[in-house]
Amino acid sequence: MQGKSKNSQLHVFYFHGFGSSPSSVKALRFKNMLTENGATVEIPDLNFPSFKEMTLSNQIDLVGKQIDQMSEDVSIVLIGSSMGGLLATLLSERSKQISALVLLAPGFGIARRWKEFLNEEEYEIWKSTGERTFYHHGHDTELPLGYSFARDLESLQTHDIIVDRPCLVFHGLHDKTVPIEESKRFAGINKSVDLRILDDDHQLLNSLDHMLIESQQFLKEQRLVQN
Repeated sequence: MQGKSKNSQLHVFYFHGFGSSPSSVKALRFKNMLTENGATVEIPDLNFPSFKEMTLSNQIDLVGKQIDQMSEDVSIVLIGSSMGGLLATLLSERSKQISALVLLAPGFGIARRWKEFLNEEEYEIWKSTGERTFYHHGHDTELPLGYSFARDLESLQTHDIIVDRPCLVFHGLHDKTVPIEESKRFAGINKSVDLRILDDDHQLLNSLDHMLIESQQFLKEQRLVQN
């Protein structure tokens, strides 16, 4: 799916990752680059309605409603980091108005990995008590998260997702949070995916300048930006 025209308005949503916020370094750097290229950029707070009550389904509904209300003359690009990348991919299934995706270490298969992040005892305590604290980078502190988050993930398809529009994926070779095999599998089943493997970890901060340049070029190729 190509950009609608050189004169169409570009609206970009940037989705931050788990335990992050709209003020993340990557979010703000991407916003600056895109704004300079004439795009309107939104970075929604995905800790919705709060970090404790957050679920991926809530995030899909929150942003999905915004996309549904946008003019058909607007070209929409979704950029997502980690769990935000998973969110972007799931939203692309919902709306044909989305022209392209840029994914940074997307959190595919997150539902089955929760029991790897926590040991079995910790997971069962979270399930039985209904909440557990996790470190939130945006607030620089431990915050409680309801077990409804994990239960919701189990109800969603978070792997083997099919996309039918241009998709640029960056993934660090040394990612210990989301194995690079997840993005390799995603690229393997989707011909529209361009996977770029970087010598970096999950945060991809050492590759940020490179990703900004490559993302700008990708959007040029899709006729979504002109600079």
